[in-house]
Amino acid sequence: MTFLRITAFSVLLALSAPAHAESPIVSVTRVVGEVHEHFVTSREVRISDAIEQALDGKPATPEGFRILSGTEKTFPSEVGRVLDQWIVYLEAKSLSNEPVGKAEVARGVGLVQEKWGGAKAWTELEVGSDELKQMVELQLTARNFEKLKSDPQMTPVSDDDALTYYKKNRLRFGSLPFSSFKENIKSFLVKQQTERRLAEWHEILRRKYKVRNFISG
Repeated sequence: MTFLRITAFSVLLALSAPAHAESPIVSVTRVVGEVHEHFVTSREVRISDAIEQALDGKPATPEGFRILSGTEKTFPSEVGRVLDQWIVYLEAKSLSNEPVGKAEVARGVGLVQEKWGGAKAWTELEVGSDELKQMVELQLTARNFEKLKSDPQMTPVSDDDALTYYKKNRLRFGSLPFSSFKENIKSFLVKQQTERRLAEWHEILRRKYKVRNFISG
């Protein structure tokens, strides 16, 4: 997957547009990040967010379903999210030629088209069928691999681990015995350790695939 049309067009605009330009098309196509020699654009981030909303069946913000404009205060973090999808996707592809099935991709494409097909903001993004398929495949691949790496069974927590945490934080639990909290403590420790392991894995992949976020706060 290369997204060559996006990359070439975005780089051309980024190099030719004056720094103060506020043309809508420049805003849509500005280069916002790089991963493994692929330039990520604000347009790609907006498309990716719309795809995510369609796949999840829920809006990204309390305001409801909407296509990002690229000017939101949270946009740098959205760029980071797309860059992280890329590194997980690239890592998955390095291990399997087809990490996600064609039927799953087709279903994802259908969900996106059903959700956004008639929306003006989506139409203005001019997402081609091949491009949509590629971006859905990227997101589903990243999701599936991330889920695999997040398997709680990969982070075993023993009763002794939970008891140690209970003793170190004894005042938090009042007068109730360890048995009253054991399972909750174990679940908490599994979640904590899984998040830490994933964060460390992401950091390794960011270095491996030479990630740069050009608008990080």
